[in-house]
Amino acid sequence: MVLDVWKRLYSNTKSNFREVAIKGFWDMFDPEGYSLWFCDYKYNDENTVSFVTMNKVGGFLQRMDLARKYAFGKMLIIGNEPPFKVKGLWLFRGPEIPKFVMDECYDMELYEWTKVDLSDEAQKERVNQMIEDHEPFEGEALSMPSALSDLKLLYLILLEVFVSGVI
Repeated sequence: MVLDVWKRLYSNTKSNFREVAIKGFWDMFDPEGYSLWFCDYKYNDENTVSFVTMNKVGGFLQRMDLARKYAFGKMLIIGNEPPFKVKGLWLFRGPEIPKFVMDECYDMELYEWTKVDLSDEAQKERVNQMIEDHEPFEGEALSMPSALSDLKLLYLILLEVFVSGVI
């Protein structure tokens, strides 16, 4: 798997996302060279203000920039009403989360990390839904408060910059 090829496919697919990007992901995915991880924020009960929650996620993505060459990340803020849930999907080069990421990004300890079981079709479908921003996700809407359109745009730009590796 060439990580940059996947990131370009993800960034450039505008229609038929599941048929193009998701299929392309699984066609490229190398389970010997890469690992997939779910992350769940441990303190979702504290996520009572939407823009504060978005700032937490944005800051986490900025700090994870150090792993750009070794990772692809997708973070979701879930729910229309507080407390908002924060969940993510990460693709890392190698069988484990790189040690330098665990050591350098202090936010890592704020999340519960679970390696994706590739033999479990339900977990693979969850991966697909997270990559494509499937709504509803686990029965809830993805949160992007309309009243905070500037912050929403900033969040999307941060996510796109991180994911695509474009500065």
